[in-house]
Amino acid sequence: MMVRTVRGLCAASIFLFTACPEKEDESASGSESTTTGAPTTSEATTTDATATAATTEVSTTEASTTEPTTTATTGEALCEVDMTEFEASCDQVCEVYASCPTDVDPVACAENCKTDTLFKDTPACLCSGTAWNTCRGALDCEGIDAIMMVADTPCFAEGAAYLIHCADCHVQPEFVAADVCVTGVECPDALGVSFICQQDTCVCNDGEKDFASCPAAGVCAGMDAAALNAAATECCGIPL
Repeated sequence: MMVRTVRGLCAASIFLFTACPEKEDESASGSESTTTGAPTTSEATTTDATATAATTEVSTTEASTTEPTTTATTGEALCEVDMTEFEASCDQVCEVYASCPTDVDPVACAENCKTDTLFKDTPACLCSGTAWNTCRGALDCEGIDAIMMVADTPCFAEGAAYLIHCADCHVQPEFVAADVCVTGVECPDALGVSFICQQDTCVCNDGEKDFASCPAAGVCAGMDAAALNAAATECCGIPL
C-alpha cells in the first residue's frame, strides 16, 4: 500500500484541517459548528409519593454528553468528551500552529477546526478528533513540522484513529491461506496501514516500513474478519 505523506503546518489533506486559514482570510470563517457528537436521552420523573391520586410527570428531553458509550459494531469503549472539550482542543492546537513561523491566524484556524474537522456525526469521530487535536496541541513547532502519517512520527496513532473514525476510509480483510492473511486501512491521500500475517508472525506496515510485529496465533486459519481486525488493532495500536 502506498502512503502519501503530508508535511508542513497547512496542508490540503483532510487529516489536518480542511484549510488552515491565513490571517488575511479571517473574514471567511465566521460560521458556528452545528456538529454534535453526543447522543441524547429522555428522562422521566417518578410519581409524587404525597399525592392521593397517582400522577406521572414526564420531564423534557435532556442531552447527555458525558456518559461513556460504545460503538454499535465493535463494542469499542469511547472516551468521555463533549463538544466544549472538542472546541477547546481546537483552540489549543491552533495556538501552537500560530506560534510557529507561519501566517496562521489562531482565531480563524480554530473556527475552521470547529466547523470542518468532524466529518462524521458520531461519538467515535468526536473522541478521536479531540485526541488528535490534543496530541498536536502538546507539541512545539519542531514537533508539528515532523508530523507525517507514518509510524515513528508525532501523533501517528492519534492521526490514524482520527482518519479511520471520521474520514471515508476503507478496511478490507483478505484470507489467502490457512497461514496467510492480511487486513488494512486506506484513507484518501493520507493513510495506508496494513497488517500482514504469514506463518507464525504478523507485521504492521505504515505504507513505507514495518513498525510492529506479533505472533499470528492462528488468526488466519479462523477465517474470521472481525478477529483479524481485532488482532491488527491490538498489534498495531490503530483501530481497524
